[in-house]
Amino acid sequence: MRSQSEILRDIAQFEPADGVWLPLDDLLNELWALGQLPIDVLPMLFGVFERFPEEDGAGVFWSIVHGVEALPYSYGPLLRESYSRAPSEMGKVMLTRLANSPGAA
Repeated sequence: MRSQSEILRDIAQFEPADGVWLPLDDLLNELWALGQLPIDVLPMLFGVFERFPEEDGAGVFWSIVHGVEALPYSYGPLLRESYSRAPSEMGKVMLTRLANSPGAA
C-alpha cells in the first residue's frame, strides 16, 4: 500500500491523457481506501478543481465531492478559500450543495 503523500503527489501531478480521466479515479479510490484523512489533504483535492476549472473530469470529480462531503469535519472555509483563489465549476457545485445542506449558515 502506498503512502498518503505518494498518492497526493500523483493526484497533484495528474494530467488527463487524450481526455481519459480514469487514472485519476484510481488515485482517488486509492486515497479514500486509506480511511480517515486529515483536513490538510483538502487543499490538494480542491487544487484539482483549480487546475481544471471548467471540467468535471468526465464525472471523476464527483468522487472528490462525495469523498469530501463524507468527511466528519467542516470543509467550507477551505473550499471557499480555494474558490476565491480560482473559481471552478465543481467548486461552485460544492458551495451550492453546502449552502443547501441542513444546518447551513
